[in-house]
Amino acid sequence: MVNYIIIINNDSIQVDLNTNIKYKNSSGEESTIKIIQPEILTYSDDMISFKHDKSLSVSDSKIEAGIEQCMIMKSTGNGYMVQKYKTIDPSSLTQLMMNEITKESISYGYTRTEKPFKKKLKSGQTIEGVQATLTYKGEDEVYTVATYGAKDEGIIVVTMLLSEDYKDDKKIIDLFLDTLEIKQR
Repeated sequence: MVNYIIIINNDSIQVDLNTNIKYKNSSGEESTIKIIQPEILTYSDDMISFKHDKSLSVSDSKIEAGIEQCMIMKSTGNGYMVQKYKTIDPSSLTQLMMNEITKESISYGYTRTEKPFKKKLKSGQTIEGVQATLTYKGEDEVYTVATYGAKDEGIIVVTMLLSEDYKDDKKIIDLFLDTLEIKQR
């Protein structure tokens, strides 16, 4: 399966990751080329950046004018998302977002306890919000909603850890939170 194309002096070569390719240039000189992908990748756009495991894909979507969302979600339901606001400060939306993402579990019978959440980002800003633990028959779901707002812009960060059977997924969320940066514009 060929997934990448390298272009050298207008000569295109189809390659796969971690495969040695022999390439001869126009003067007959041979070189060995290999493309590798690091274990940890960086997502970056005009507003934020963060690191994530190479096994995970970032899904980007436009919600409406001035609101975009990027998300990494595993099939287990564990993951995170960032909503980026370019026309409003979303700081007042923390509790609304928490209520929206937990309402189905609450109506099913989960009980919710909340505690404040605060995290200083790698870029120096602090996101603040709430962390809710939902419990039902010995199972816990942990949701975090935190925001950072500036004049007419900001972000909402949501993390979801829906099963204790997937403790390794906490590392994915921790990597995200430890490397999240908000770019100054």
